[in-house]
Amino acid sequence: MQISHIDNFLPLSNVTGVVFAGGRSTRMGSDKAALLIDGQSLFSRVARALGQVCARRQIAGERPDLATKELPAFADTYPGSALGGLHNALEHASTEWVLVLPCDLPCPSPQLLKTLLAHRRQDVQAVIPRTCYGDEPLIACYRRDILPLVEAQLLQQNLRIKDLLKHLQVCYLEEAKLPAGWRRALTNLNRPQDLARLLSPPVVTLVARSGTGKTTLLVKLIAEMTARGWTVGALKHDAHKFEIDHEGKDTWKMAAAGAAMTAISSPTKTAIIQRHELEPQLEQLLAPFTGKVDILLTEGFKKSSLPKIEAHRQELHQPLLCRGEIDDPSLIAVASNTVLHLDVPCFDLNDAKLLADFIEERFLK
Repeated sequence: MQISHIDNFLPLSNVTGVVFAGGRSTRMGSDKAALLIDGQSLFSRVARALGQVCARRQIAGERPDLATKELPAFADTYPGSALGGLHNALEHASTEWVLVLPCDLPCPSPQLLKTLLAHRRQDVQAVIPRTCYGDEPLIACYRRDILPLVEAQLLQQNLRIKDLLKHLQVCYLEEAKLPAGWRRALTNLNRPQDLARLLSPPVVTLVARSGTGKTTLLVKLIAEMTARGWTVGALKHDAHKFEIDHEGKDTWKMAAAGAAMTAISSPTKTAIIQRHELEPQLEQLLAPFTGKVDILLTEGFKKSSLPKIEAHRQELHQPLLCRGEIDDPSLIAVASNTVLHLDVPCFDLNDAKLLADFIEERFLK
């Protein structure tokens, strides 16, 4: 569920956005704040996302290397823990609420932040996402007046934020209340393996004979995976010529004038149109999705070595593409409207949920 009244959102002056940057990055082996994604540091990505929703921002942690006049840094009074970072955020803010984010989020979501802010109430002291992975108290909103409780717990040398939450009136946002793509927005990078997985999303392709309904199945899969919070990319292979630009449009005029590549961009989307004499290699087609999606679902590419799910329809009276004359080792499953006895799992062609379960378990767990 998305909240309709947060679409036209201006940065708020009564909320302070705080970046937690006091960690030591021991598991990553290098400063996480400085890691680059698409040429931009993780710290810059987080700070920019906060700037979309908060007119005031600051850094919790002794980071003069990151600080600016508009984004000051403050050392922790109680260093060495996330609870100490929260104390820092509350201690140096001058607004009623603070919105906190760790500096190691590669894909911070302004839409998620707006959703958190939209659930603030007078009878609530914290707004925190709650998902199948657990609670996310470091990507949350807190009322500044809980500062005495935080300090008292620190003086008791109890560093568990979960224990603090037991004494607060918390609004937990379950998955159904979080915006699309919440899994990606809540993902942080702790180890080199996390970064490698982010930059190399799994790819699964759907193949089938013409008329089987593979596009229908793909659309259902995209909808199901998106509803579960995944950020899904889609790529269709067309063996024929197609036109995505139309005569009379500005980009069409630019291409007609001789531009080899044209693009159009807005605050919410970008489209690039490139003509070529030779079809690009599959690796080139997959490259734009790197680091931008949790999983890429493609249609076609039946001659590739990508993991394949084949759609099959009994009434077409045609054998499978990947079993029979050709025994394709990259086939991982079949979706059919009849029972088939195969060496790979076989799913109901009309049951995208079970197929999504299979994809999740195999590629995203």
